[in-house]
Amino acid sequence: MIFSGLWTYEAYAGDAYEEREKIVSSYTQYGSYTYTAPVTKSNPLYTTGTVLEMGKPAYFFAVSPTVDVSFTYRLKATDSANISVKRETVIVATSKEVAEEEGKEDTIFWQKEFPLKSKRAVDIENDEPITEKFSINVSEIQSMVKGVQDQLKYPQGATVEIITRVNCEGQVNGKYVNNTKDFAIPLVMGSSYYQMPEELEFNESTALYKKIRVQKDSSLSSIKKPLPIFLLSIVLVGTILSCRKMKKTESSYIEKLEIEQRRLPFKELVSKGKLPENINFLIRVEISSLQELVDAAVDMNERVIYDAETGVYFIIHSGIIYVFLENSKEKTNAS
Repeated sequence: MIFSGLWTYEAYAGDAYEEREKIVSSYTQYGSYTYTAPVTKSNPLYTTGTVLEMGKPAYFFAVSPTVDVSFTYRLKATDSANISVKRETVIVATSKEVAEEEGKEDTIFWQKEFPLKSKRAVDIENDEPITEKFSINVSEIQSMVKGVQDQLKYPQGATVEIITRVNCEGQVNGKYVNNTKDFAIPLVMGSSYYQMPEELEFNESTALYKKIRVQKDSSLSSIKKPLPIFLLSIVLVGTILSCRKMKKTESSYIEKLEIEQRRLPFKELVSKGKLPENINFLIRVEISSLQELVDAAVDMNERVIYDAETGVYFIIHSGIIYVFLENSKEKTNAS
């Protein structure tokens, strides 16, 4: 009874605290591109000076070989930010073999960066946007990439990206921050045209966590098992004491109550049944305790059967019957 009482208390009050992670601060970096392609060459489609907006399925080298790009960056913190921002725009050409298996990295054969533009550092505050504008000649980029392929004598296609590399350094939410993030525009080039996506808005959030101890929500669900055993122990002990006091209870009745109390923890693991008629043809192994018989049943993926008539617990597995007999009387009946 003392054990079941301690078990019940421990289940309800023990481990009252647990560790959790709490976000103490966070910030998000936002980057977005817009672009237009001015018509600078005579062609049968557009008049010279026309400005082609974002979203065209293709732009032709013979019509608009240059692109005017605008890039906007801002950092939004949960509390405050005062940072210095450096921006560098590069063209990155990469020749690679795509990995066939998911989770594996692509094999890069060669990669080349072509510097395009860099800007001096600018100081900004929380959620303050900064914008820079630049132009790129896509025909020249195509020629530069082809020049690398020709020198390597490796004509396989290369992927090209326009990357604005942003480095921010300073105080964010009262903490020192120094990190660099790339914002990329994929550039697809054919022999006579090029393509750029329309959706070019990006964001990345960074959070700082700390571990805290919080009190668990104690509930009766945590003591579903120990509580019935504890209550039954009280009832059994009370019954035994009352019977002894009145001197009307036989020792066999008290023994039966004690046996029932020992059986209770295994109630859900035992089914009622009868010993098989062919028991004499089975190899018999006696187990010294009900706990050991239950453990054996779990290992063999079997269920313990209890024959109420003989008072025998048993399992049958591979032609062997494993039995547990609680007292000498039961042993005599089972034999």
